[in-house]
Amino acid sequence: MGLNTENNQNIKIYKYSPIAKIFSKFLPKTQSEIDYEKDDLDKKELIECINRARNDWINANREFEYAQNDEIVDYYTYKIKACQVRYEYFLKLAKRKGITINKEYL
Repeated sequence: MGLNTENNQNIKIYKYSPIAKIFSKFLPKTQSEIDYEKDDLDKKELIECINRARNDWINANREFEYAQNDEIVDYYTYKIKACQVRYEYFLKLAKRKGITINKEYL
């Protein structure tokens, strides 16, 4: 049984074949693939930050409604404003990066 190297060189590896998917995990990635994954991760992180900031803002408003003490009212007033500014910051950042999401996702 001899190895026929000429025939082996003519074998094409298809990008989306199951074997290629398995071996692609072990092969080094190109710079463009790394950049794409980083951008995708950045988008996911930014969307998560927007959701967290929005939820914090909503919770601060709810907690403000139940505040009874003057100091607590002041605290929640500042907290609401801080959450609002944080939420608007993340929205501006997403807009600059060209990220759009549906309102249903929030």
